[in-house]
Amino acid sequence: MKTTRLIALLCCLSFTAILKAQETKEPLLTFIQNAADSVYKKESLPGIFIGVLNNGEKHFFNAGFADPEKKMPYDSATMFEIGSITKTFTAYVLTAVLTENKISENDPIIKYLPDSVQQNQNLSGISFLNLMNHTSGLPRLPDNISPDNSRQPYEDYTSTALFAYLKNCSPKPDGKSNYSNLGAGVAGILAERISGKTYAALLDQYVFLPFKMATPENSVSASQNKSTGYYAKDDKTPYWNMNVLAPAGGLKCTGTEMLIYLQNMCFPQQGNSKMIVDKLTTQTVALNPKVGVGRGWHVFNDKDQPLFYWHNGGTYGFSTFCAFTKEKSKAVIVVVNQFNKNAFSDGLGVKIIKRLISED
Repeated sequence: MKTTRLIALLCCLSFTAILKAQETKEPLLTFIQNAADSVYKKESLPGIFIGVLNNGEKHFFNAGFADPEKKMPYDSATMFEIGSITKTFTAYVLTAVLTENKISENDPIIKYLPDSVQQNQNLSGISFLNLMNHTSGLPRLPDNISPDNSRQPYEDYTSTALFAYLKNCSPKPDGKSNYSNLGAGVAGILAERISGKTYAALLDQYVFLPFKMATPENSVSASQNKSTGYYAKDDKTPYWNMNVLAPAGGLKCTGTEMLIYLQNMCFPQQGNSKMIVDKLTTQTVALNPKVGVGRGWHVFNDKDQPLFYWHNGGTYGFSTFCAFTKEKSKAVIVVVNQFNKNAFSDGLGVKIIKRLISED
Protein backbone atom coordinates (compact mmCIF):
# COMPACT_ATOMS: atom_id res chain seq x y z
CA MET A 1 0.00 0.00 0.00
CA LYS A 2 2.66 2.46 -1.10
CA THR A 3 2.47 5.45 -3.42
CA THR A 4 4.67 3.62 -5.91
CA ARG A 5 1.81 1.16 -6.44
CA LEU A 6 0.00 3.54 -8.79
CA ILE A 7 3.18 4.52 -10.61
CA ALA A 8 4.21 0.88 -10.92
CA LEU A 9 1.02 -0.07 -12.68
CA LEU A 10 1.24 2.87 -15.05
CA CYS A 11 4.69 1.63 -16.02
CA CYS A 12 3.34 -1.89 -16.38
CA LEU A 13 0.70 -0.69 -18.78
CA SER A 14 3.49 -0.52 -21.32
CA PHE A 15 2.69 -4.24 -21.45
CA THR A 16 0.14 -3.22 -24.10
CA ALA A 17 2.80 -3.07 -26.77
CA ILE A 18 4.45 -6.24 -25.51
CA LEU A 19 1.16 -8.12 -25.55
CA LYS A 20 0.57 -7.34 -29.20
CA ALA A 21 3.94 -8.86 -29.95
CA GLN A 22 3.25 -11.93 -27.83
CA GLU A 23 -0.10 -13.06 -29.19
CA THR A 24 -0.51 -16.74 -28.62
CA LYS A 25 -2.80 -19.49 -29.79
CA GLU A 26 -2.50 -21.35 -26.49
CA PRO A 27 -5.85 -22.22 -24.91
CA LEU A 28 -6.80 -19.61 -22.32
CA LEU A 29 -6.27 -21.74 -19.21
CA THR A 30 -2.94 -23.06 -20.49
CA PHE A 31 -1.88 -19.51 -21.33
CA ILE A 32 -2.60 -18.32 -17.77
CA GLN A 33 -0.85 -21.24 -16.05
CA ASN A 34 2.18 -20.94 -18.32
CA ALA A 35 2.38 -17.19 -17.66
CA ALA A 36 2.32 -17.79 -13.89
CA ASP A 37 4.87 -20.61 -14.07
CA SER A 38 7.21 -18.51 -16.21
CA VAL A 39 7.23 -15.55 -13.81
CA TYR A 40 7.52 -17.80 -10.74
CA LYS A 41 10.55 -19.67 -12.08
CA LYS A 42 12.29 -16.63 -13.51
CA GLU A 43 11.88 -14.38 -10.47
CA SER A 44 12.17 -16.96 -7.63
CA LEU A 45 9.03 -15.69 -5.92
CA PRO A 46 7.51 -17.50 -2.89
CA GLY A 47 4.23 -18.05 -4.72
CA ILE A 48 1.72 -16.71 -7.21
CA PHE A 49 -2.04 -17.10 -7.03
CA ILE A 50 -4.42 -16.17 -9.86
CA GLY A 51 -8.19 -16.24 -9.92
CA VAL A 52 -10.06 -15.70 -13.18
CA LEU A 53 -13.72 -15.12 -13.94
CA ASN A 54 -14.59 -15.89 -17.55
CA ASN A 55 -18.17 -16.00 -18.81
CA GLY A 56 -19.49 -17.05 -15.41
CA GLU A 57 -16.84 -19.72 -14.79
CA LYS A 58 -14.26 -19.37 -12.02
CA HIS A 59 -10.75 -20.77 -12.49
CA PHE A 60 -7.84 -20.75 -10.06
CA PHE A 61 -4.12 -21.09 -10.73
CA ASN A 62 -1.13 -21.58 -8.46
CA ALA A 63 2.62 -21.42 -8.93
CA GLY A 64 4.91 -21.96 -5.96
CA PHE A 65 3.49 -21.90 -2.47
CA ALA A 66 1.19 -19.93 -0.18
CA ASP A 67 3.41 -21.21 2.65
CA PRO A 68 6.79 -22.31 1.28
CA GLU A 69 7.97 -23.76 4.62
CA LYS A 70 4.99 -26.13 4.74
CA LYS A 71 5.00 -26.62 0.96
CA MET A 72 1.33 -25.54 1.05
CA PRO A 73 0.02 -24.38 -2.34
CA TYR A 74 -2.60 -21.73 -2.84
CA ASP A 75 -6.20 -22.74 -3.38
CA SER A 76 -9.42 -20.78 -3.75
CA ALA A 77 -9.88 -20.58 0.05
CA THR A 78 -6.38 -19.35 0.93
CA MET A 79 -6.42 -16.00 2.71
CA PHE A 80 -4.10 -13.12 1.74
CA GLU A 81 -3.81 -9.35 2.20
CA ILE A 82 -5.33 -7.38 -0.68
CA GLY A 83 -3.67 -4.09 0.32
CA SER A 84 -4.96 -0.99 -1.44
CA ILE A 85 -7.63 -2.89 -3.37
CA THR A 86 -9.43 -2.24 -0.07
CA LYS A 87 -9.95 1.32 -1.30
CA THR A 88 -12.50 0.10 -3.85
CA PHE A 89 -14.53 -1.46 -1.00
CA THR A 90 -14.28 1.81 0.92
CA ALA A 91 -15.49 3.84 -2.05
CA TYR A 92 -18.45 1.47 -2.43
CA VAL A 93 -19.35 1.69 1.25
CA LEU A 94 -19.01 5.48 1.41
CA THR A 95 -21.14 5.94 -1.72
CA ALA A 96 -23.80 3.64 -0.25
CA VAL A 97 -23.82 5.58 3.04
CA LEU A 98 -24.04 8.95 1.26
CA THR A 99 -26.88 7.69 -0.94
CA GLU A 100 -28.83 6.31 2.00
CA ASN A 101 -28.43 9.56 3.94
CA LYS A 102 -29.17 11.77 0.91
CA ILE A 103 -25.79 13.50 1.11
CA SER A 104 -24.12 14.76 -2.05
CA GLU A 105 -20.61 13.53 -2.79
CA ASN A 106 -19.78 17.17 -3.54
CA ASP A 107 -20.60 18.27 0.00
CA PRO A 108 -17.60 19.49 2.02
CA ILE A 109 -16.44 16.85 4.48
CA ILE A 110 -15.58 19.37 7.18
CA LYS A 111 -19.06 19.51 8.70
CA TYR A 112 -19.01 15.73 9.29
CA LEU A 113 -15.73 15.80 11.23
CA PRO A 114 -15.39 16.42 15.00
CA ASP A 115 -15.98 19.99 16.18
CA SER A 116 -12.33 20.46 17.07
CA VAL A 117 -11.29 19.52 13.52
CA GLN A 118 -13.88 21.84 11.99
CA GLN A 119 -11.82 24.77 13.28
CA ASN A 120 -9.32 24.05 10.48
CA GLN A 121 -10.76 25.93 7.51
CA ASN A 122 -8.01 24.50 5.31
CA LEU A 123 -10.29 21.46 5.06
CA SER A 124 -13.32 23.38 3.85
CA GLY A 125 -12.59 22.79 0.16
CA ILE A 126 -12.43 18.98 0.42
CA SER A 127 -15.47 17.01 -0.72
CA PHE A 128 -16.28 13.31 -0.44
CA LEU A 129 -15.52 12.98 -4.15
CA ASN A 130 -12.06 14.47 -3.57
CA LEU A 131 -11.31 11.67 -1.13
CA MET A 132 -12.44 8.94 -3.53
CA ASN A 133 -10.54 10.19 -6.59
CA HIS A 134 -7.42 11.38 -4.72
CA THR A 135 -7.84 15.08 -5.55
CA SER A 136 -8.12 16.28 -1.92
CA GLY A 137 -4.56 17.56 -1.70
CA LEU A 138 -4.03 15.47 1.43
CA PRO A 139 -0.60 13.80 1.53
CA ARG A 140 -0.01 10.10 1.04
CA LEU A 141 0.27 9.68 4.82
CA PRO A 142 -0.02 12.03 7.82
CA ASP A 143 3.30 13.24 9.16
CA ASN A 144 2.54 12.24 12.75
CA ILE A 145 2.86 8.50 12.10
CA SER A 146 5.92 7.22 13.93
CA PRO A 147 5.68 3.42 14.22
CA ASP A 148 7.41 1.66 17.09
CA ASN A 149 7.44 -1.51 14.99
CA SER A 150 8.68 -0.95 11.45
CA ARG A 151 6.85 -4.04 10.21
CA GLN A 152 3.56 -2.70 11.65
CA PRO A 153 3.65 0.93 10.49
CA TYR A 154 -0.04 1.61 11.19
CA GLU A 155 -0.80 -0.50 14.23
CA ASP A 156 -0.55 2.29 16.81
CA TYR A 157 -2.08 5.04 14.69
CA THR A 158 -5.45 5.88 16.25
CA SER A 159 -8.36 8.14 15.41
CA THR A 160 -7.10 10.51 18.12
CA ALA A 161 -3.79 10.88 16.28
CA LEU A 162 -5.54 11.27 12.94
CA PHE A 163 -7.88 14.00 14.17
CA ALA A 164 -4.92 15.76 15.81
CA TYR A 165 -3.24 15.81 12.41
CA LEU A 166 -6.37 17.07 10.62
CA LYS A 167 -6.72 19.96 13.08
CA ASN A 168 -3.59 21.60 11.75
CA CYS A 169 -2.92 20.23 8.27
CA SER A 170 -2.84 22.31 5.10
CA PRO A 171 -3.91 20.23 2.07
CA LYS A 172 -2.43 21.27 -1.24
CA PRO A 173 -4.88 20.37 -4.02
CA ASP A 174 -3.63 21.01 -7.55
CA GLY A 175 -6.57 19.65 -9.57
CA LYS A 176 -4.70 16.42 -10.21
CA SER A 177 -5.12 12.98 -8.71
CA ASN A 178 -2.35 12.46 -6.14
CA TYR A 179 -2.64 9.08 -4.44
CA SER A 180 -3.46 9.37 -0.73
CA ASN A 181 -3.80 6.55 1.75
CA LEU A 182 -4.74 9.19 4.30
CA GLY A 183 -7.64 10.35 2.13
CA ALA A 184 -9.00 6.80 1.87
CA GLY A 185 -8.70 6.38 5.62
CA VAL A 186 -10.66 9.60 6.18
CA ALA A 187 -13.31 8.36 3.73
CA GLY A 188 -13.83 5.29 5.88
CA ILE A 189 -13.98 7.33 9.07
CA LEU A 190 -16.62 9.62 7.56
CA ALA A 191 -18.73 6.62 6.52
CA GLU A 192 -18.58 5.47 10.15
CA ARG A 193 -19.46 8.89 11.59
CA ILE A 194 -22.40 9.45 9.24
CA SER A 195 -23.86 5.95 9.65
CA GLY A 196 -23.05 5.42 13.32
CA LYS A 197 -21.61 1.99 12.44
CA THR A 198 -18.12 0.57 12.37
CA TYR A 199 -16.26 0.10 9.10
CA ALA A 200 -16.48 -3.68 9.57
CA ALA A 201 -20.25 -3.48 10.08
CA LEU A 202 -20.63 -1.34 6.95
CA LEU A 203 -18.66 -3.86 4.90
CA ASP A 204 -20.99 -6.59 6.13
CA GLN A 205 -24.10 -4.52 5.44
CA TYR A 206 -23.25 -3.29 1.94
CA VAL A 207 -20.74 -5.79 0.55
CA PHE A 208 -19.99 -9.09 2.27
CA LEU A 209 -23.56 -10.15 3.12
CA PRO A 210 -25.48 -8.91 0.05
CA PHE A 211 -22.77 -10.19 -2.30
CA LYS A 212 -22.67 -13.50 -0.36
CA MET A 213 -18.89 -13.19 -0.17
CA ALA A 214 -18.23 -14.74 3.23
CA THR A 215 -19.80 -16.89 5.90
CA PRO A 216 -18.52 -17.76 9.40
CA GLU A 217 -17.51 -21.15 8.01
CA ASN A 218 -15.45 -19.51 5.28
CA SER A 219 -13.78 -17.28 7.85
CA VAL A 220 -12.69 -20.26 9.94
CA SER A 221 -11.42 -22.04 6.85
CA ALA A 222 -9.47 -18.97 5.74
CA SER A 223 -7.80 -18.58 9.14
CA GLN A 224 -6.49 -22.15 8.85
CA ASN A 225 -5.48 -21.71 5.21
CA LYS A 226 -3.45 -18.53 5.36
CA SER A 227 -0.77 -17.44 2.95
CA THR A 228 2.56 -16.40 4.43
CA GLY A 229 3.73 -12.94 3.42
CA TYR A 230 7.40 -12.16 2.77
CA TYR A 231 9.16 -8.81 3.04
CA ALA A 232 12.08 -10.23 1.08
CA LYS A 233 13.20 -13.71 0.13
CA ASP A 234 13.10 -15.98 3.22
CA ASP A 235 12.07 -12.98 5.38
CA LYS A 236 8.56 -13.63 6.68
CA THR A 237 6.51 -10.67 7.85
CA PRO A 238 3.22 -10.34 9.79
CA TYR A 239 -0.09 -9.22 8.31
CA TRP A 240 -0.74 -5.54 8.91
CA ASN A 241 -3.02 -4.27 11.64
CA MET A 242 -3.96 -0.91 10.14
CA ASN A 243 -6.08 0.45 12.98
CA VAL A 244 -7.85 3.69 11.92
CA LEU A 245 -6.36 3.56 8.40
CA ALA A 246 -7.83 0.11 7.68
CA PRO A 247 -10.15 1.58 4.97
CA ALA A 248 -7.01 2.39 2.97
CA GLY A 249 -5.62 -1.14 2.84
CA GLY A 250 -6.54 -3.45 5.69
CA LEU A 251 -8.68 -6.20 4.14
CA LYS A 252 -7.80 -9.88 3.96
CA CYS A 253 -9.69 -12.04 1.47
CA THR A 254 -9.63 -15.36 -0.36
CA GLY A 255 -9.61 -15.97 -4.09
CA THR A 256 -13.21 -17.13 -4.06
CA GLU A 257 -14.31 -14.03 -2.16
CA MET A 258 -12.47 -11.71 -4.53
CA LEU A 259 -13.99 -13.29 -7.65
CA ILE A 260 -17.46 -13.00 -6.10
CA TYR A 261 -16.73 -9.34 -5.38
CA LEU A 262 -15.50 -8.74 -8.93
CA GLN A 263 -18.47 -10.59 -10.38
CA ASN A 264 -20.72 -8.18 -8.48
CA MET A 265 -18.79 -5.33 -10.06
CA CYS A 266 -19.34 -6.84 -13.54
CA PHE A 267 -23.05 -7.50 -13.00
CA PRO A 268 -24.41 -5.62 -9.95
CA GLN A 269 -27.50 -7.38 -8.64
CA GLN A 270 -28.34 -6.00 -5.20
CA GLY A 271 -30.48 -2.92 -4.49
CA ASN A 272 -28.58 0.22 -5.47
CA SER A 273 -25.52 -1.75 -6.58
CA LYS A 274 -25.77 -0.91 -10.27
CA MET A 275 -26.07 2.80 -9.55
CA ILE A 276 -23.13 2.64 -7.16
CA VAL A 277 -20.88 0.63 -9.48
CA ASP A 278 -21.74 2.88 -12.44
CA LYS A 279 -20.76 5.89 -10.35
CA LEU A 280 -17.54 4.31 -9.04
CA THR A 281 -16.39 3.40 -12.55
CA THR A 282 -17.18 6.75 -14.17
CA GLN A 283 -13.95 8.59 -14.87
CA THR A 284 -13.62 11.85 -12.93
CA VAL A 285 -10.02 12.83 -13.67
CA ALA A 286 -7.37 11.70 -16.17
CA LEU A 287 -3.86 10.58 -15.28
CA ASN A 288 -2.81 10.24 -18.91
CA PRO A 289 -4.60 9.61 -22.25
CA LYS A 290 -5.24 5.95 -21.36
CA VAL A 291 -5.63 5.91 -17.59
CA GLY A 292 -8.18 7.74 -15.47
CA VAL A 293 -9.58 7.67 -11.96
CA GLY A 294 -13.20 7.10 -11.06
CA ARG A 295 -14.14 6.70 -7.41
CA GLY A 296 -11.85 4.10 -5.88
CA TRP A 297 -11.41 2.28 -9.20
CA HIS A 298 -9.02 3.29 -11.97
CA VAL A 299 -10.10 3.17 -15.61
CA PHE A 300 -7.98 1.85 -18.49
CA ASN A 301 -9.10 2.90 -21.95
CA ASP A 302 -7.17 1.38 -24.85
CA LYS A 303 -8.15 2.21 -28.41
CA ASP A 304 -10.58 -0.25 -29.99
CA GLN A 305 -10.87 -2.32 -26.78
CA PRO A 306 -13.49 -2.40 -24.03
CA LEU A 307 -12.78 -0.39 -20.90
CA PHE A 308 -11.52 -2.28 -17.91
CA TYR A 309 -11.33 -1.17 -14.30
CA TRP A 310 -8.46 -1.98 -11.98
CA HIS A 311 -6.71 -1.42 -8.70
CA ASN A 312 -3.57 -2.84 -7.22
CA GLY A 313 -2.20 -3.12 -3.73
CA GLY A 314 0.86 -3.79 -1.66
CA THR A 315 1.64 -4.55 1.95
CA TYR A 316 4.94 -5.63 3.47
CA GLY A 317 4.02 -9.21 2.59
CA PHE A 318 1.91 -9.07 -0.58
CA SER A 319 1.67 -7.50 -4.03
CA THR A 320 -1.80 -7.69 -5.61
CA PHE A 321 -3.75 -6.66 -8.69
CA CYS A 322 -7.37 -7.02 -9.79
CA ALA A 323 -9.36 -5.91 -12.83
CA PHE A 324 -12.77 -6.43 -14.39
CA THR A 325 -14.91 -5.42 -17.33
CA LYS A 326 -18.50 -4.27 -16.91
CA GLU A 327 -21.45 -6.18 -18.34
CA LYS A 328 -19.20 -9.13 -19.12
CA SER A 329 -18.02 -11.89 -16.80
CA LYS A 330 -14.35 -11.04 -17.21
CA ALA A 331 -12.19 -10.45 -14.14
CA VAL A 332 -8.85 -11.37 -12.62
CA ILE A 333 -7.15 -11.29 -9.22
CA VAL A 334 -3.38 -11.82 -8.97
CA VAL A 335 -1.46 -12.28 -5.71
CA VAL A 336 2.28 -12.52 -5.12
CA ASN A 337 3.14 -13.18 -1.47
CA GLN A 338 6.13 -10.85 -1.36
CA PHE A 339 6.53 -7.10 -0.82
CA ASN A 340 7.30 -4.76 -3.71
CA LYS A 341 6.64 -7.26 -6.51
CA ASN A 342 3.89 -5.31 -8.27
CA ALA A 343 5.87 -5.30 -11.48
CA PHE A 344 4.95 -8.99 -11.67
CA SER A 345 1.44 -9.03 -10.15
CA ASP A 346 0.42 -5.99 -12.23
CA GLY A 347 2.10 -7.34 -15.36
CA LEU A 348 0.38 -10.72 -15.11
CA GLY A 349 -2.95 -9.09 -14.32
CA VAL A 350 -2.84 -6.74 -17.31
CA LYS A 351 -1.73 -9.57 -19.58
CA ILE A 352 -4.59 -11.82 -18.41
CA ILE A 353 -7.41 -9.25 -18.50
CA LYS A 354 -6.42 -8.27 -22.03
CA ARG A 355 -6.43 -11.92 -23.10
CA LEU A 356 -9.85 -12.39 -21.47
CA ILE A 357 -11.19 -9.37 -23.36
CA SER A 358 -9.75 -10.67 -26.62
CA GLU A 359 -11.63 -13.98 -26.21
CA ASP A 360 -14.90 -12.33 -27.33
